[in-house]
Amino acid sequence: MQDTNEYYLINQLSLITGLTDRTIRNYISAGILEGEKVNGTWHFTIEQIEAFIKHPAVRPSILAKKNSLVYDFLIERHDQRSEMCAILDIPGKSKNAISSYFCDRISNENFHNIRFSFDGVYDSSRVILKGNTEEVLQLVNGFINN
Repeated sequence: MQDTNEYYLINQLSLITGLTDRTIRNYISAGILEGEKVNGTWHFTIEQIEAFIKHPAVRPSILAKKNSLVYDFLIERHDQRSEMCAILDIPGKSKNAISSYFCDRISNENFHNIRFSFDGVYDSSRVILKGNTEEVLQLVNGFINN
């Protein structure tokens, strides 16, 4: 494995799926998630992630996490802070480019209160962002202008 830019790490997979690091490691141990360990760090291709997300033992829990982002937003009161929930359906763009953009920005920049979900199982990718209004808008506008 030469270019790790083409691979995802556990923390990025956790961002994409909403599953915890421990849960993902349990799926690796159970053989449900395949990857390659390089210098002590797990690396996953987009194909391995798609197979994992489609797996019948995994798909229901991922969907529950995604749905809870929107549901929790709708039932929470937002009297003390400005928050938003954005759902983007993005057809025709590379799933890898979409997920990489959001994972990299959220992981490497100063976003404190963002919840993120990505679903690229179908033809159109779906991104759900929940959090501080300014941060969500910054991410969405950055993606659109990218």
